Amino acid sequence: MRVLVIGAGAVGTVLATHLVRAGHGVKLAIRENEVPSLQSLRHLRVDRVTGGPPLIADKPHLTTGIDLQAVDAAFICVKHPDLRSVLDAFGERIPAHCAVLPCQNGMGATQRIRQRFPAVEPVSTTVMFNAQTLQPLHARVTTEPTVLMRTANAALLELFDGTGLRVRRVRGEGAAWGKLLINLANALCALTHSTFHDAVNNTDLKTCFLATLDEAVAVLDASKAPYRLPGSMPYPVYRRLLRHTPSVALRASAFHRTASPHAYPSMVADMLAGRITEVDQLNGEISRLGELCHVATPVNDQITRMVQAREGRTPAAFLSPAELRQSLTAVG
Repeated sequence: MRVLVIGAGAVGTVLATHLVRAGHGVKLAIRENEVPSLQSLRHLRVDRVTGGPPLIADKPHLTTGIDLQAVDAAFICVKHPDLRSVLDAFGERIPAHCAVLPCQNGMGATQRIRQRFPAVEPVSTTVMFNAQTLQPLHARVTTEPTVLMRTANAALLELFDGTGLRVRRVRGEGAAWGKLLINLANALCALTHSTFHDAVNNTDLKTCFLATLDEAVAVLDASKAPYRLPGSMPYPVYRRLLRHTPSVALRASAFHRTASPHAYPSMVADMLAGRITEVDQLNGEISRLGELCHVATPVNDQITRMVQAREGRTPAAFLSPAELRQSLTAVG
């Protein structure tokens, strides 16, 4: 297939590497300011902390423009703050033959594409792996590489066959909402410079995470939004595991069961680099949904405010887990 990967960050590098290895005709859309650092490189590389040698592929054709006319599938691998410029670059319409696959965290990207292009039904794609950029076009995968696609299109579901990246077909939005719930920990890690393992093992952070989850699940239940937690277990069961045996909760999670204990959410890297984060599409999404269904969300509101107040600041200003717990206890 003719595939365009938009964005050369960690997720874009991982997907492009596997797509090239699968034998597809791949183009990688990058920013103008990335051209000098990427032109001289010859290969894509993905290191796997879960075992095995690195995955190496020839560098695909690089482009600074976006033309969907000769593209069968376009993976959008930019962060939410850059999504608008990508949609602007699509022009007035998306060709009927081109499948658009947004890979952002949360639910907002799919909704924005539907609003902008009503005739298009994007293929909701949930990235169920954690990846970190080591060098340009060089990423490290810290969990088993898996993506979930909401589609019946066999060609899309088979895009990564034989490469080691698993694709699972899902129906409905339950898996995406379930991942959003787990990703609510990202902001806690970003505020305290912690790993996800810290979020479920440190007493203060785990207390914060449970309060965040309790509030979010109450909102989803009130709004009747579908969500599917790891192993399709009921929330009270998952909560009990997190509280008493977090190692079991991690093993049950398709997203984190193979995660390195030293893996940080990408929001931590955004905070360190002074970038805008995706907190508004995660905790902020819970706040907006809570407002619509008249459920108070003081914990997620506070987390969103605290992260946004620290965005763009270098050096980053972090809290201790105890300080974060105290701040959330005061509003919860």
